Amino acid sequence: MKFGRDLLYLSQENLKQCAMSMKTCIDVMEELHRKKGRGETFQPPKQIIRPYPDMFLQAMAAQIDPDGPVGAKWLSCCAGNPEKGLPRFTGFVILNDRETGAPYCVMDATWVTAMRTGAMSGLALRYLASPESSVLGVLGCGLEGRTNLEAALCECPGIRLVKAWGPRRATVEKYVEECLEKYPGIAFEISDTAEDAVRGSDVLLASSPMAKKDEFRIIEPDWCQDGLTAVPVNRDMHFKHETLKAFDHIYTDDLPSYQHRRTLGDFRDAPVIDGELSALLNGEIGGRKSPTEKILFFADGLGINDLACGEWYYQKALRDGIGTMLEL
Repeated sequence: MKFGRDLLYLSQENLKQCAMSMKTCIDVMEELHRKKGRGETFQPPKQIIRPYPDMFLQAMAAQIDPDGPVGAKWLSCCAGNPEKGLPRFTGFVILNDRETGAPYCVMDATWVTAMRTGAMSGLALRYLASPESSVLGVLGCGLEGRTNLEAALCECPGIRLVKAWGPRRATVEKYVEECLEKYPGIAFEISDTAEDAVRGSDVLLASSPMAKKDEFRIIEPDWCQDGLTAVPVNRDMHFKHETLKAFDHIYTDDLPSYQHRRTLGDFRDAPVIDGELSALLNGEIGGRKSPTEKILFFADGLGINDLACGEWYYQKALRDGIGTMLEL
């Protein structure tokens, strides 16, 4: 492959052929966020445009130093896509050569996003979940609901029951059917309500659609039992504002992004945040102190995550001859 001359294209099917395990992806995220804590990454604020109220497109540029990848993710989200048989999220991750700036790989962003999002949830649970966790609640049973569950089961081996809920019953039924086959040693239940899925859970995963007008802002303070570790991937959109005050510790993946979200109205009633996960990984702040503490981890989703995950896929595809080589 000649940089500046050739471009490797990786479809979603190509990425699946690379067979990245979730544990590997979590390990990649851990190494990356330790670098972030040392100041070895850079990313400007996300650039977002909204052609319609239920649609956005965003650019997420980033670089990983001293010699990691540079590039960007161009992602769109359209709430109406599932009704058309299309994924809610679509786009590309683009990797660029550090010396020439030339792109050397373009890959499907839907799969990369789902993998690295699940891996960040898994990384948070690796360091924050109670070791006694045995019941897991799932809100949202799409692709990210699957990768988040896979990550949670990697890091919480004591899970014995999964309770699943989503706004579309047929989607939840399919999710449970697939999971029963994939995880034969774990019991799965379909919850009739979101409250049923949350109550009694030691770990909570939330990835159902980002709603309009607080449609899914439903979690009450008393739904959250002692010891709960919640790792939503859609910010605080499931939580009543007063529920945030019920948590003993709150962490995020990026403080500047968190503060920016607050200016837009998110997390408005959240107590003082403990800090970034990267600071926890590098020993700068503490984590869970007792099995009964309630802990919340917010991930805004970072371009550096896409680049680190994307670079792994690129290297694996190059070694195994996967993908389509194009001429620039």
